[in-house]
Amino acid sequence: MIDLKKMIYPVIIIILLLIIFIQRSCCGESSKFQSKKEILIPEKKDSFPSIKPIKLTDVKIKDSIIFKDRKINVVNPLDKKMVVDYLKAKDSIERLNLFIKAVKINKYNQNFDNDDISLNIEAETTGTLNYVKPTYTIKAQKVSAPVYIKQTRFALYTGIQVYDNKNLGNPGVEVDLSVQNKKGDIYTIGYDTDKNIYIGYKFRLININK
Repeated sequence: MIDLKKMIYPVIIIILLLIIFIQRSCCGESSKFQSKKEILIPEKKDSFPSIKPIKLTDVKIKDSIIFKDRKINVVNPLDKKMVVDYLKAKDSIERLNLFIKAVKINKYNQNFDNDDISLNIEAETTGTLNYVKPTYTIKAQKVSAPVYIKQTRFALYTGIQVYDNKNLGNPGVEVDLSVQNKKGDIYTIGYDTDKNIYIGYKFRLININK
């Protein structure tokens, strides 16, 4: 019959010895270590809706043009070449063609590109600006960011084993406690019903990370 009461004092001794191992295994270095990980920030595409820009009315620049020996003052600069061509037109058809050219619908498209963003501006005019539409792509980027990974400073294990000889005539029980330090090494102390004390050390041979 196995008397577990007799194992209480040896277990207390084992715990005291483990305290020594814990002090040796767990002091000193931080429980975290820093590494760098490359993170891919994916590109993002979007656009603003087409809008008619607000015309600035508070900015007034004086200008003028001469017509039949008279100076005509106007607000804001003129395309004077178009005015001169209109005044020099010989007949109404030529003037109509100049007017059609002035109010003709024109479409514009311009791309601005650098390492960070690709910006496309689309616009339409008919003498005045009808609309403007920006479309942008924020390009994908790879950045290195610090990653803090927690390490095990120590872990405490306990276990129990039942054993016997091949004739099944000497059963026994072994109780052990194990401490794993921050390096992954394991110290083991055990005691069995045959009053044997076990002290062991395990070190890591292979460590496979995902």
